[in-house]
Amino acid sequence: MSKYTGMGILVLITIVAVTLAAFSMGCTENGEIDLTNDVEIVGSGTVFTEEANASEISIEQNGIIVLKLEENPTTGYSWNLTVPEGLKLIGDNFVIAPEDEGLVGAGGTHEWELQAETEGSYEISAIYKKPWENTTGEEDTFSMTVIVLAAGEADDNGDDTTIDDDTEYIIGNAVVEDIEIFLMESFPLQVSVSATGYLPDGCTFIDEDNIEVTRDGNIFDVALKTKRPADVMCTQAIVPFEVNIPLDVYGLEAGVYTVDVNGVTDTFEFTMDNVIE
Repeated sequence: MSKYTGMGILVLITIVAVTLAAFSMGCTENGEIDLTNDVEIVGSGTVFTEEANASEISIEQNGIIVLKLEENPTTGYSWNLTVPEGLKLIGDNFVIAPEDEGLVGAGGTHEWELQAETEGSYEISAIYKKPWENTTGEEDTFSMTVIVLAAGEADDNGDDTTIDDDTEYIIGNAVVEDIEIFLMESFPLQVSVSATGYLPDGCTFIDEDNIEVTRDGNIFDVALKTKRPADVMCTQAIVPFEVNIPLDVYGLEAGVYTVDVNGVTDTFEFTMDNVIE
């Protein structure tokens, strides 16, 4: 056998191996790539921080993800976020912790809210640098791959829970410690409320599929429920949570509105009627 023939066989083996690997990574029977294979499917309002760097998640169309990155503009550094088409930036705020307000040089958190608009795979990227300086490659960066699923596709593929549908659950009220209201810089105005608190153990979780939002006049009442599998041994450790809830505010008249999430309240104000004439 000549050396050229041997090289040809080696190339053929390599091609076959790569092809088999591609199919093993999630091709469906009709030849399409299954983008949801081994990718976490998250609910609308899920919050991500620096710990989610280089991660990959899936979310249904019209769902909202919240990204929070630590930032200190007093140093000259800030996050420059790149949002691809297919995702829509609906919120962009810099937040300083109440205990740090008024402190010289205090940092805070840059918070973005992104809505999944078009089905497909997209990459969010951000770089932490001084805007007037050239990029050196030594900067802190953040990236996340977001796979937008067609509405209802998450249910078709199954979610990320390991609990059977016929499992008996214990339903409770979430312990909310604080809420924060966000007004999007758009018109008509969009409003969401972020609730933070804690769960009593490692088995309890927020029942995001059954968040109840009602309005009586100028008061929004948000009921956050928890679910816990009955007869299951759980780690007895407090687990913090954060969930973002969009509010239906289109058509509201100018005025002050109160939001009550499990007994914790805050207000927001519209200076004009929130309707397009």
